[in-house]
Amino acid sequence: MLHQQQPLTAARTRDLAVLYRELRLAAGGPRFVRLTGEPWSGKSRLLRQLAATAHKEGWTVASGRLPRAGRTRPFEVVADALDDHLARADGTLFERLGEARTRALAPVLPALATLPGAGERPDPGAVVRALRVLLGLLGERGTLFVLDDVHRAGPEVLDLLDHLVRHPPQGPVLTVFAHRAVPGGRHLAAVPYDAPGVRHLALGPLPAADARALLPAGTPPLAAELVLRDAAGVPGLLHALARGAAPGPSFHATAELATGIPPVLAPDSIDLHTLSSLGWRCACAAALLGDPFTAAALAHTAGVPVEHALAGLDELHAEGLVRPEGAAGTRFCFVRPAVRALVHHASGAGWRSAALGRALEALRAEAAAGTGRSAPGAGPQDGREESREEGPEEGPEGGDAGAAGARRTLAAHLEHAAGIGLEDIRALALSARGGLYTRPARSAAALRRVMAVGPVPVEVRLLLNKALVLSGRLEEAVRGYEETGPRSHEDRLPGGRTDTAVWQARALRWSGRHAQARSVLDGDGGLPPGGPAADAERAALALEPWAGADPEEARAAAERALRTAPADDPGARAHAYALLAAACAAAGDGESARAAADGAHALLARTGEPERAAHLEALRWLGAAETGLGEPERGGRHVERGLAAALEHGQAHLAGLLALGLAEAALAAGDTEGARSRIRLAAALAEQTAVPALADAAREAERRTGAHATGAPDTSRLSLLSERERIVTGLVGEGRTNQQIAARLDISVKTVETYMSRIFKKLGMNSRTQVAHVVGLSANIR
Repeated sequence: MLHQQQPLTAARTRDLAVLYRELRLAAGGPRFVRLTGEPWSGKSRLLRQLAATAHKEGWTVASGRLPRAGRTRPFEVVADALDDHLARADGTLFERLGEARTRALAPVLPALATLPGAGERPDPGAVVRALRVLLGLLGERGTLFVLDDVHRAGPEVLDLLDHLVRHPPQGPVLTVFAHRAVPGGRHLAAVPYDAPGVRHLALGPLPAADARALLPAGTPPLAAELVLRDAAGVPGLLHALARGAAPGPSFHATAELATGIPPVLAPDSIDLHTLSSLGWRCACAAALLGDPFTAAALAHTAGVPVEHALAGLDELHAEGLVRPEGAAGTRFCFVRPAVRALVHHASGAGWRSAALGRALEALRAEAAAGTGRSAPGAGPQDGREESREEGPEEGPEGGDAGAAGARRTLAAHLEHAAGIGLEDIRALALSARGGLYTRPARSAAALRRVMAVGPVPVEVRLLLNKALVLSGRLEEAVRGYEETGPRSHEDRLPGGRTDTAVWQARALRWSGRHAQARSVLDGDGGLPPGGPAADAERAALALEPWAGADPEEARAAAERALRTAPADDPGARAHAYALLAAACAAAGDGESARAAADGAHALLARTGEPERAAHLEALRWLGAAETGLGEPERGGRHVERGLAAALEHGQAHLAGLLALGLAEAALAAGDTEGARSRIRLAAALAEQTAVPALADAAREAERRTGAHATGAPDTSRLSLLSERERIVTGLVGEGRTNQQIAARLDISVKTVETYMSRIFKKLGMNSRTQVAHVVGLSANIR
């Protein structure tokens, strides 16, 4: 699976150095290393390199591996390691070993098949004791004894390892045994994990820099980010995904890999040849079902008895491919969503077509059992009425976790189903509502499927518009709001006109139509929307650098949003605090900005993942505030978190805005190349979402990185300032606060704030750091 022509990363080089050190120490006496890691983390490659080095240095290398799961002969992995050596050995080795020990080994080692005792039933205890002595005699310089993938070995091999730890071989022997780390509990319980003589080397995911270094040259920016995200630092998985990265896949949330028909990530699948035929069949059925799945649904989909499905699940768990979900352990999911996606496509279209009907039967039954309703039979019209009763709104998917999981996996299949009924529509609507912020594109697809049945409530149309905004399909969302109209539903929906106006304004703001967004928030001839969400959107619009930032207007709106945000909604309060921090920083009020930023940070630390997913833009403004306060590294960390979450959840356009925010922080920190890489990502997301305003912003940011790289200041912008504004700008460049500037020029602080607002608008900036940097460059040129 791993490509040997690829150089080792820095992290794996350090891991290999640990193994080399153990080899050197073993020259003075027996040593033991336990090597663990998830599938494709690089265990076998490290063992091969260790073996190659040991061989060059004169060690006798006995390396064995079980190539396939399922029934094996006793001590098969040991025979794979030792058989060639024994076949070449002369009589002196067996003389030193002794007749009794040689006879004990004959039944399990094919190289000894002609010796007395070969046809006898092996005595596991005698075999273990004989192997201990044999390892001490095998090599003159020393013996490297390697057993790979021992999670597939029988209990007699675990007994051997236990015996070798408690009774080490005589002489220079390094024993290394490797197995997959299985999530959800300890594996290979018979192995003495905590024995003082066993060195445990656990291969974790690669650091981000190491993983990025493995990407092929020329990988498109968006494709690179998605590969890095989906591979999660697993080298072998990264290699598989990178082969399908060019020219760049469609943008998708991680959750979209876990259910339904996932995007094709690579032209060929990962290496799963070690699975038995039952294990492979169960893996394909599990991948078709999607996460999470039950053993009963797996058995029905695979077309095998439940006891066989349980045996297949045991194998998949032992291989580190699936894990139990939740405390009850009645449901399972793939350890990595990308693995599920790769297995899904590797299963073959023909098999999937035949098994899909069985999967739908199982999922419908589980969804019906979880809601207490009888499974399907009602017609589409009944389904529309039922959807009207519950109303697909943001929030939990409803019911117990098991039923919610069944509805989610069922809904992903129903997006493409030919005919759907009452319970199918309910599953689609609830799944769309629950996944609005974490899988918006999938939510939009589910709602479109509901709308294809016939007339639907306006709630469904409005929820579809929200999903389109979040997934970056802004033009479709704008048209959707124009078609529904903010008054077509009056105030009977949760949030009423305010909710619709806020989302319509957000779609317009993100697409660069700032005047239209302001018109919507001003009421457009009717009553302007009120409440914390509307005030937060007003603050965001006033902070947009491309809309002519007005820090004072933003500050007033953010303060109103903070006063009225519900005390039990930490996400909304954190968003308001972040907006207030950004506004205060832009206005030069560092003390207030710091207090608001600390408040936002504390609240965000308390919010759960669903709440954070609903307020990811708060991290954009928090990062802008920290950068404006002269702490771009800290600001960059906030924006980096937001960018990672936006990429994770498929919030495409927001990911582009966050990428630009990260570029601003990098520029303020003097990292021009880092800024350029994030600008390229923003440009790729602009192309993906077809938003010209984001593309224009990325080009403008790129132009400014060119100014940083060449040292040429943006004199055209500075020339827009009045004489008084230039004086104020010069004092900002000296690092003076608004209070200090007011004292120097003998004017009020309010007047300085007015000047700063005009300067930000004319320069197209939203932080004092940006202004100071341009002033500094201009001074250097002169």
